[in-house]
Amino acid sequence: MKTIVTRAFAKACLAAAFLVAASYAQQPPEDAPPEREAVRAAINAIKQKKVVDVLELEDGEEETFLGVYNRWEEVRWRYRERRDALMEEVRLVMAGIDGRPLAEILDDVDAVDAENRGSEDRLRSEFRSLLSEEQYAKLLLFEHNFNRTLRRLVQEQQRPAPPGPATSEP
Repeated sequence: MKTIVTRAFAKACLAAAFLVAASYAQQPPEDAPPEREAVRAAINAIKQKKVVDVLELEDGEEETFLGVYNRWEEVRWRYRERRDALMEEVRLVMAGIDGRPLAEILDDVDAVDAENRGSEDRLRSEFRSLLSEEQYAKLLLFEHNFNRTLRRLVQEQQRPAPPGPATSEP
């Protein structure tokens, strides 16, 4: 019974996060920072509840797993933010707006990418030591499916609505 209630709650929270993410996708850029943190927090809370359910973790395992999982999420968010900032610098240089040498920025991109790969490798090793092979496989599938679904929903919200049927005035 607990599993059914947890799954129903997780599905409802996931739907709410998708709506929040979709509304964020429609926000103007100047409203991004405060909304981004709210979306991030909502998504992380939902993902935590859902992944614990999917992995069928016991109470003692849950706390240890979530410690590693939260570090993993933080590493990924930090990486995306750092890489996005560097890509913006590349864009500015390519547009002739910024004076920073392109080679320096590209070196920074490579360094951030390498640092991220190292962090991901260490965290994945921790997951492998905490989880059974089946649980680790479930974690990878969960992450893949969750992120794919979230991307698809955000993309759908960003597409312009198709024109409605033409109406004539009476």
